[in-house]
Amino acid sequence: MNTKLASVSYITYLVRGLRATVVIVAVLVLVLGIVSCTSPSPAPALPSGAISWTEAKYHIGDVTTVCGPVVDAQWAIDSPNQPTILSIGNESPDPDRLTVTISIDNRGNFPQAPEEYYPGKTVCVTGLIYPYKGIPQMSIKDPSQIEER
Repeated sequence: MNTKLASVSYITYLVRGLRATVVIVAVLVLVLGIVSCTSPSPAPALPSGAISWTEAKYHIGDVTTVCGPVVDAQWAIDSPNQPTILSIGNESPDPDRLTVTISIDNRGNFPQAPEEYYPGKTVCVTGLIYPYKGIPQMSIKDPSQIEER
């Protein structure tokens, strides 16, 4: 009789262990499912051939498309040529940025004031990258050169 009791106890032990394992697996599946649903989505891929604003300094002299967030914009009305200046990536005076300028002569090509419209938006700008006081810069003339993402 002790052998039967020992066998029943062992079977009960195995069943309880199996139940615990099933419960642990179910909890892990639930937790991992919630974590994967709440993880931030990756940054959108750049358009084909485009580069990030962080790479612009390595492409001086290239005509290319550069993408990044417009973090600041100003119309320098008291400066020669009265440019509108868009800072991409970081604000001026941080040297780690891309500056996009729009001259007063080309400002009228834009349907809205660029310094009011673009801040807070992520854009892709196409044009020649050139150095200005050690900072990569692009000058654009037309809204077709700057695309919202």
